[in-house]
Amino acid sequence: MAPSSCPYGGVIFDLEGTLVDFQWKIGEAVAKVKDQIREWGWTAPLLDLTDYAELYNEGIRHAPDTAAEERFLKVVDAIYDEYDWDALTRWDAQPGARELLSALKATGIPIALCSNVGRKAMDGILLLMGWNRAFDVTVSRDEVRFLKPNPEGLTKTIERLGLAPREVIFIGDSRTDIRTAKKVGCSVAVAAQGENTRREMEPLHPNHLLASLHPLMKILKLSKSS
Repeated sequence: MAPSSCPYGGVIFDLEGTLVDFQWKIGEAVAKVKDQIREWGWTAPLLDLTDYAELYNEGIRHAPDTAAEERFLKVVDAIYDEYDWDALTRWDAQPGARELLSALKATGIPIALCSNVGRKAMDGILLLMGWNRAFDVTVSRDEVRFLKPNPEGLTKTIERLGLAPREVIFIGDSRTDIRTAKKVGCSVAVAAQGENTRREMEPLHPNHLLASLHPLMKILKLSKSS
């Protein structure tokens, strides 16, 4: 194990758009969910939402009782699982992802994954990429009630690492990832290579706004020979 000079006690990654390229068909998935809830008589503001995570979270809050919430989650989880699996057939590693994970693993720094992707697709892509032993902790959509940008998942990930938020950096690719990190109180680096562009993320002032994962080798003080 190589000695570490990394300024963080733990590194947490988002999955799609960050470690693998962005392939999720958000518009189609959201439209399917809206078609279903429209049949139930659910109306605005849910039908005005375009963000898949916001629709998921607000659907839970909108449900008038436990039975309605369970019905909603059964439908939305099935739809999102379908689109997870569709994306899985096309996902490929982002440039620099393999090198970054390998260098981190060599230092012994705890590494985790926190994603809105479901457990089946998460485990599937980790196996396909050979990353199934790369992470000390993984938290998927199936282990939380609310999705990012709700802080539940990232908070749970940090707690499972046994660290405090100030000791951690969260690495993502979206406005959602920045908002989540800020709510939790950890540092955040985003690469404009996935869900959102640099221009879309810049107003949220992440600690590091990057074009790709490559600069993280320097930011995290990792060695290519690690």
